[in-house]
Amino acid sequence: MEWRPGRITVAGLGLLGASLVEAARRRWPDLRVTGVSSPDTLAKAKAAGLIDVGHGYAEIDTAVADADLVILCTPIDHILATLEAWAARPPVCKPDCIVTDVGSTKSGICALGRKAFPVAGQGAVFVGSHPMAGSEKTGLDARDPLLFQNASWVICTLPETGGLPSREALAADHLQAFAQALGARATRMPAELHDQVAAHVSHLPQLLSTALASYIGGRRSVVENCLQIAGGGFRDMTRLAASSFNVWEPILRSNRAVVRESLAGFREHLAGVETALDTDLDAGYFAEGNRLRAQLSTAKKGFAIPLNEILVDLEDKPGELVRVFAPLAAAGLNVLDVEILKAREGEGGVLMLGFHGTDSAEKAIAELGAAGFRARVR
Repeated sequence: MEWRPGRITVAGLGLLGASLVEAARRRWPDLRVTGVSSPDTLAKAKAAGLIDVGHGYAEIDTAVADADLVILCTPIDHILATLEAWAARPPVCKPDCIVTDVGSTKSGICALGRKAFPVAGQGAVFVGSHPMAGSEKTGLDARDPLLFQNASWVICTLPETGGLPSREALAADHLQAFAQALGARATRMPAELHDQVAAHVSHLPQLLSTALASYIGGRRSVVENCLQIAGGGFRDMTRLAASSFNVWEPILRSNRAVVRESLAGFREHLAGVETALDTDLDAGYFAEGNRLRAQLSTAKKGFAIPLNEILVDLEDKPGELVRVFAPLAAAGLNVLDVEILKAREGEGGVLMLGFHGTDSAEKAIAELGAAGFRARVR
């Protein structure tokens, strides 16, 4: 299904909101965009050509009046407060306007959204969603119009039946078409299941990364020497520790019960790892971890969707990355993800490239082999 809105209203022009607007502007240059944010951010957004009209948060009801699609891109606590206000006094919207959000937790938001915009009504329709894309960076200046490329975009269905009433079904189809037009891969699931999955694959990794960084950071003798010997593994494991507490606090609070369950389960699992050090040195855990990792692909942002990956050996010298990508571009091959798996100064490294389909991966190996690189299936 193809669908495009003529006018959208985006409340919150931080990383996600601004990235979404810029991506939509590129897809539909004549799209009319109304932004809702603080005065300073609105001024920056207008100067950057992101929005046509700007309103403060207190004027959000006015901002949504003419929209075909309203997207709440503010922090979760602000999304909940907006929906609570609308549940008490819904704004006047165009018939069949779609209202959605980008919140990282869905159960509470979807419940309030459907209360504010009942499916049985004649006005706007609420469909909760969550684009699984982001960065440890925040704010309008961190925007990236390619942020949603190959990212999973969860669209919430009703948990009672797994399906949707007709008006919400059509709205969900339209929202899915919008997400796909921005390059995302839409997937549907009930809000409750989303929160369970997100707690394990998003919220738990954030807490573990933060806990690891704070644990090492509290040991001064280690810190004083860690930068000399810390490799890519430590860097990758602590990347999420750079995330903002102000962003994560409402996420964790709104999904606290499920996050506590995932932490408790992991704590029990970690105790098993510790015990195994006295027996088989964790061989079983390594095997289980290897199996899961083999099923996943780092090529997709959000819920993992597998790609065909190849590995390329690189020398540590200027221009190597250019030499890798030149033959691939000449052959018309689209690289969907890139990751340097191993790199040591003076010793080269291993580059992972992700492709869609085995044919593309095999062609890439052949092209790289002809260019003098050693490449193989991961």
